[in-house]
Amino acid sequence: MRKRSDGRNEFREWVDKHPDPSWPLMPLTHISKGLIAKDIINDELIRAEHCAVFDEPLAYFFYGRPAYRVGGDAVIKSEAACPFCFIFDSALITKAKYIHAFDTGAFEKRLYKHVMEEEIMIEDYSLGTDTSRPNKIVSAVFTSMDAYLDADTTKIAPPSEMAKPWEFLATAYLQLLTSSGRNEPDDRICSIEVTVDDDVPLGGNLKAVIVPHTHWQNHEKAPWLEKLEENGVIIAPYKFVPGRHPEHYHALLECAARDIYEEWKLL
Repeated sequence: MRKRSDGRNEFREWVDKHPDPSWPLMPLTHISKGLIAKDIINDELIRAEHCAVFDEPLAYFFYGRPAYRVGGDAVIKSEAACPFCFIFDSALITKAKYIHAFDTGAFEKRLYKHVMEEEIMIEDYSLGTDTSRPNKIVSAVFTSMDAYLDADTTKIAPPSEMAKPWEFLATAYLQLLTSSGRNEPDDRICSIEVTVDDDVPLGGNLKAVIVPHTHWQNHEKAPWLEKLEENGVIIAPYKFVPGRHPEHYHALLECAARDIYEEWKLL
């Protein structure tokens, strides 16, 4: 198969047919387990680490949505395994090396093969570094930022109404979002991915952190989180009850992120 290092232009052209809604850029999110989150805070940066998909050091984020899942299906028994969500200033997207329409790791694992031809490449769904394209996709496909944040695919029009038969990549993307089989990939198919090819300092970039409530109570607070608060970072706790599955805590992260965005008048 002929390789195209920069990907086909078709999907970007389809995105650019849609108007820019002139919405503010959304923050970027990064999720990790508590143990790693503490390392990030102590190191005062998110490190760009080797990415097997692109074969280069990258730091990964999602546009607006706290989409990344911590690994494992077992119940979470301690805060060290709990998800922590870092919320970064929207301006960080201007430093992106790549922006893609969905989670590239899931694509690389062929989780989208039920709707995407084998000849389709990750680069075909690159948005370049044009920061207007994420909101164009959200507006055109999901109709609102609220629906995008909720991964609400019920608002998406049928692919045949949104793309011409010859717009192969757009059709496949819309079919992916609206496919309804029992074993579909999770909502990372709805999440725009942003990657940076350098370490990302917390200072000047980090705006909020969502943490288990046991780390942020009136009578007892984690010292390393207090340092962040002293630098103007919002600390937002969610209720941690040991013994729940990761999806339970992830839902709480999503609610907490939405509360923060509403407070910032982004919704």
